[in-house]
This record gives sequence, C-alpha cells and structure tokens, in this order.
Amino acid sequence: MREMKIKLCPVLALLAFGILITADISACTTGLAGGKATGNGRCLLWKNRDSSHRNNEMIFLSHGAFRLIGVINADDTTQIWAGVNNFGFAIMNAEARDMAKLDEETLYDEEGYLMKAALLSCRSVEDFETMLKESNQVGRGVTSNFGVIDATGAAAFFETGNHEYFRFDATDQEVCPTSFIGRANFADHGYNDEAYGHGRYQNAVDLSNVKAKVNKLDVPYLISTVTRDIATIDPDAADTALFKTTGTVNSHRTVSCSVFESTLPGEVLRLTIYWITLGEPAVSVALPLWVYAGEVPAIMDGAGGAPLNLLFQKLKAYVYPDTSRSKYINAARLAQVQKQTDKIQKRVFKKTEKQLRKWRNNQPTPAEVAEFQNLLAQGVYKRILALNFRRD
Repeated sequence: MREMKIKLCPVLALLAFGILITADISACTTGLAGGKATGNGRCLLWKNRDSSHRNNEMIFLSHGAFRLIGVINADDTTQIWAGVNNFGFAIMNAEARDMAKLDEETLYDEEGYLMKAALLSCRSVEDFETMLKESNQVGRGVTSNFGVIDATGAAAFFETGNHEYFRFDATDQEVCPTSFIGRANFADHGYNDEAYGHGRYQNAVDLSNVKAKVNKLDVPYLISTVTRDIATIDPDAADTALFKTTGTVNSHRTVSCSVFESTLPGEVLRLTIYWITLGEPAVSVALPLWVYAGEVPAIMDGAGGAPLNLLFQKLKAYVYPDTSRSKYINAARLAQVQKQTDKIQKRVFKKTEKQLRKWRNNQPTPAEVAEFQNLLAQGVYKRILALNFRRD
C-alpha cells in the first residue's frame, strides 16, 4: 500500500498558480447518470481513458480525514485520472481544448493534479463547485469536462476553462430528460465548432439511452456494452479482416476504464463501488474496488506496471496482430477472446452482487472487503493467464 508523500497545500498551490506541466493529451469518452436513469437511485459515473500511457495501475492514498483510490500512470503518484474517496465523492474528466478562450493565454494539462486535489478535499459535488469558484480568479491550467457524483445523489458535469466553468446536472430534466449526460473532447460552451470526438460521443449516448430511457442503465450493461463498443466492425467480415479503431468508444488508445456506482442517500458511504478495467475494455475484465478496504490488490499496483494491466496488454496484442497497422483490430480474434472474457466478467458481476446483498444488511470490516476484492482480482488474473491464444 502506498501512502501520501506530499502535503495537500502544495497540490492546491500548484492549481492556484497555474503552473504549466506537460502531460498526455487524452481523447476520452465519458458519461454520468442520475438515479432516474438507473432506476435504483444510484448514480453512475464512467470514463474510457484514451492515452499514450499504456501502463495504468491503481493506488490507495490517505491524507488527514481523506482516503481515496484512483487510476494512475504506472509509478506516477502526482496525478490521478479518475478516482473516488471515502466520502463517496468520485471524479473523472475528458479534455476539452475548445474551452480555451481566444483572447487569453490558456494553460493546459493540469487535470490530473486538479482531480487529485479534489479527491483530497471534496466531500460532495457542491464542494467541487466551490473549489472551482475559488480558483476562477487566480486561474487553473485546465480545459476539461469534469464529471462528478457523490453520496447525496448529485451528478454533474462541469465544463471547465482557466477562469470559468459551466455546470450541467443529470437531475435537470430540461437539460437531460433521460438523466444521462455524455461528454467526449468538446464542450457545449466551447469556443470553436470542432467537436472533437463527436462520433464516439454520439455512439456512447445512443447506447446508454437505450437503457436510461426505460430507467434500467446499470453497471453490467455500461461495462459490457457501452465501454466496449467498436462501431466500425462488420460482423460478417472475413476472419482475416482488420478494422480501424479510431473515433470509437473503445479504441486502440483506450488504456483503462473507470465506472463508479454511488450509494443511496443515507446508505453506508463505504459501499461506493469503483469498477476498474485495467486495460482496453474490449479485451479486459472489470473488477470492483472499495476505498473502505484501505488497500488495492497487489496485482493491480506494482513497480513498473501492474501485473493485471500487463496481462491484459498481451490480450490486446493478440487482437491487434499487425504491428505496422497498430490502429487495426482483428474482429475474429476479438470474438475469440471475448467468448472467454465474457464468461469471466459475468462471474465477477454475479459474485459481487451476491456479496453486496450481504454487506448492505451486515456491515463488513475493512479486512473482509479487502479479502474479497483481492480474491476476485487473483481469480481473474489466473483465469486470464490460463487462456492460450497463439499469435500465428
């Protein structure tokens, strides 16, 4: 388990002074759903993370009253790319460079620092808005869509620039009649018409609204259908056919996927779930984690890269067989892999739901939660390791 090595104040000072630090320019597809869309009152927050940083891992951090788990670039604890804390506050982002004003010298690439600071200081969506208000004048080095949910049932996107932001609530029926909001890499209040990522944004919204419109958007559907969507694949193509995975919800650049499911108002905050897919969703398996456990499984957090993440990357290499055409996936190989990973994923969903029913009636100890998530992770690792796909 890693512990926090820097104090909170320097992190916030970094935001206040708007120091420009070069980071990866990401192309992510994201969404959030209020309790109306899910039908059970629990909010959902989701991010497919597209990045050149393939080695992703999980981290547990604590500072004062705050504890959190988040996804990071391997061995880099300075930034968090999606996470949740012990108060049930969860956050993620999708970069939106069109939030840069034409008449200002815009600073970029501090989203990871801001999200880490938010997780170590915010208990609610309202706290996060206060954080943005207080930093409007001094400025922030971000142009991004931040999605946030909390334990009160609040769920909102904040289209955020250096000195301004615009809030969109999933509970606002005029703005969002289905209670689902999607975002890619453009903002409704952006300052140009490029709309980068509009195609995958529309695919994600259309797929999500199939369930949101009938109040049945849930974690299994979001993970197994929406986050893995590759709209370019022709199911009737020859076995050797390759399909380009750019501009798709699941793309060749998708390195991980985070899905958060909130507790209900008044429910024990410790049961907020972080479903993390430590690899390209189409060829990986999502696993549940809880801040309450006080740790993350060792195979999801390792020096030089998490073993589970590195294993999923081997599956990815199998379905992208031509290294000279790294953006092209083999549909036949993908179907072969998914036939096995689907079975594993369904098993994880079933075991987790069974355990949650017990925990919601009888409060578990942190050790019990840690043991459950560790056993699940180890089981998935062993089953994936046993798969034998030849790269002929």
